[in-house]
Amino acid sequence: MKKFLALLLAVIMVLTMAVSAIAEEELLQITIFDEAANYHGIQTGWFAQVVKERFNIELNIIAPQVAGNSVFATRAAEGYLGDILIMDKASFADAIAAGLVKDISDALPGMEHLQPFMVQINSYNKDFGEGVYYGIPAEMTDTSPVTLTAELVGSQPQLRWDLYQAVGAPEIADIDAFLDVLAQIHAIHPANEAGDPAYPFTLWPDWDNNDNMSGPANVVQLTTWYGQKLKNSAMLMPDNTFAKITDREVAYYKIVKMLNKAFQMGLVDPESFEQGWNEVCAKISNGQADVIWYNWEIGFWNSQERLNNGTAFQFIPVGDQVYYCDADPFYGSARVWGVGNGIDEETYERVIAFLDWYASPEALVFQHCGIEGLTYTVNAEGKYDVYMDNALMDNLPVPAPYEGNYQDGFNAVNQWLCASICTNPITGETYDMKFWASYIAKNMTQMKSEWMARFDAQNAVDWMKKNGKLLASPSVSFSPASDDNDHALIRSEINTSLCKYTWQMIAAPDDATFEALWDEMVAELEGLGYDDLFEYDCEKWQPEVDMKIEAAAAAAQ
Repeated sequence: MKKFLALLLAVIMVLTMAVSAIAEEELLQITIFDEAANYHGIQTGWFAQVVKERFNIELNIIAPQVAGNSVFATRAAEGYLGDILIMDKASFADAIAAGLVKDISDALPGMEHLQPFMVQINSYNKDFGEGVYYGIPAEMTDTSPVTLTAELVGSQPQLRWDLYQAVGAPEIADIDAFLDVLAQIHAIHPANEAGDPAYPFTLWPDWDNNDNMSGPANVVQLTTWYGQKLKNSAMLMPDNTFAKITDREVAYYKIVKMLNKAFQMGLVDPESFEQGWNEVCAKISNGQADVIWYNWEIGFWNSQERLNNGTAFQFIPVGDQVYYCDADPFYGSARVWGVGNGIDEETYERVIAFLDWYASPEALVFQHCGIEGLTYTVNAEGKYDVYMDNALMDNLPVPAPYEGNYQDGFNAVNQWLCASICTNPITGETYDMKFWASYIAKNMTQMKSEWMARFDAQNAVDWMKKNGKLLASPSVSFSPASDDNDHALIRSEINTSLCKYTWQMIAAPDDATFEALWDEMVAELEGLGYDDLFEYDCEKWQPEVDMKIEAAAAAAQ
């Protein structure tokens, strides 16, 4: 007992000294150049408190998605993007070439929480030279390159279960039948309980040309419903060949045509053409959207109460669709973390400490699980139980010692080093609550039972696998080459034209106008050099395709 007390006293003294050391340091503002962020400015609220308590730093987020893409050129011209960089791999490569990224090889050995991910980190940095490390991939997992953990793929049609049942829970054969069902739903649900107008589709243009894809995100993310994945300007087809998005047989045309038909049927929110994601997010939480597609969007509606009363969103299959999905992002997502070159020594040390903590179980719990006593509780077995899963959507007040409301103070960095499907060593379960034993037991609701009986499957991915409707793509470590100046200019012009015409086509008053706009768009894209850009993008992305084919073959052996 004496030895234990002595050890405990020593630990307390060390922790006290560490806290005192942090307290003695001046408050330091860390600038994060963050292409993933939807918020521009100083992090506030409870997450700001968490970071300040541990490091006495505040986070100043520079968000090109909010401030505009010119912010990159402006800051690059000044010679300093930020202390921490979170960028798409292509733009990160440009930043490296411009001397804007610091080699962090001296710090990596001391970052204990990233050591389990060195296979992924080594793979990303392998081409930079012996012992040179510029980046840490975002959203790495501790599973495998061919594992598919998720119950939902990245994008699929999801409808409110009560509304789907109210129109007879019909089998949906194809996209036209899907629209017919949505028309029936809109007829019985033209407004939410407060009387605000509700629509099947509520869209937003502020994510256009995002994530290495050309065109409106609301279109390109739905092309995956037909097994197709857009790689810049080239559509990767299910047979691993590339096709032009200007081809009417490709899913880009099919989805734009579907959205236009929905518009002509009165099923598209008329504010879709000007509103931003924040407005759409509020509409989802208010019950003004009847269709959602991103798998994470359910977090803005599917509370425990709604799961219990059958009003939650559920995947509803459409018969002619085959769903593209990336396997667990073992090697990380399309984004990467780095440190800005030119950072001073004191800031560098505190940035490295912050980044290592950001990959720690404590930080990952804050990021993926939330706040104990608000979003989860700890049970007698030391595992987590879901508590208030409506905290984000309803912006609930946070418990002491934190201040403010949950959504207001949520981590605005909006990007993680380690994905939520990683295993939490504290509980032995994932950080993602959907896979907690307590969550699964709690959510075996009448609605879930009805869905399972209706579709003879445990979940969406299980249904897709059973019915041959899943096209799962292995995770590989690949960074696309950055554009040369000529193709960067062509891409900018083509993306602008593509988005302009796509939104015009969605709002076309009739089929003849739609087809005329499509032909006009194709002619303009070709005049801007689309054919050349297409060949360029095919060459750029073919190595990734080859790596995926090889990974799939290896997994099949």
